Amino acid sequence: MWNTSIETMEQLFTYANFLDLSTTYQQINGSYTFEIIGMSLSITLFLLVFYTYFFPKFKNRTIKKMIDYLEDSESLPVVGVVLSIHWFSVMIYKATSIYLFKTVGTPREPAVVVPLFIVSIYPLIFLIKYMTPYIKDSYQSNYFIFAQSLGYSKFKLFFSYVIPNLFPFLERIIKFIYLEMITVMLFIEIQFNTGGLLTGLRNTQIMPAEFKPQLMVINFLFLLLLPYLIMSILFKLIHVFVVSKISK
Repeated sequence: MWNTSIETMEQLFTYANFLDLSTTYQQINGSYTFEIIGMSLSITLFLLVFYTYFFPKFKNRTIKKMIDYLEDSESLPVVGVVLSIHWFSVMIYKATSIYLFKTVGTPREPAVVVPLFIVSIYPLIFLIKYMTPYIKDSYQSNYFIFAQSLGYSKFKLFFSYVIPNLFPFLERIIKFIYLEMITVMLFIEIQFNTGGLLTGLRNTQIMPAEFKPQLMVINFLFLLLLPYLIMSILFKLIHVFVVSKISK
């Protein structure tokens, strides 16, 4: 066991392994996983910023009803949502001959719209639920109210105070959002037959020994965790910048 582990680690950092990984990455359409998750993160964060900016326009009763609705939506299983979209798309196609969504894909022509919606919607619901109390506290803080009374515009205060004030809470949760997206992507890749890193990771269970499945598992896990590590470092750097700006 020890000798096998040593041999695997030695093979991991070889040029031949990088070539094999690059070839396998293209064969399983590995970029699809990162593209969907990247677009999903961008959409989720944009909508969160949009929600935060217009938060003062919502009444407390409206926010409470929205949070209750989001909690109910969050309890819906991913499988049920996907099957409902499949059924809805088929019914619309039968009635109108209009193909709304691509519900079955291939690694060469993967589905995008529905997977992107599924991967984005649950993290967005969770983020809004989690961030709403902190957003409310930021707008109701003495600093924000006093600055407004001095004539500072809402736009200026939003980017100079509200966003920096919310950033530590967002930093605390966004990495877990990424891991949740990875989990949902496994179901997406299987259900929509799109291929991807998680499909490749699952297929290592049936790889013959001569293909060194243990080496491919480490490679795929490293690729999946690489954006997590980059995002962690990026958020740390932004956090240092925000703290230094606030302290001035």
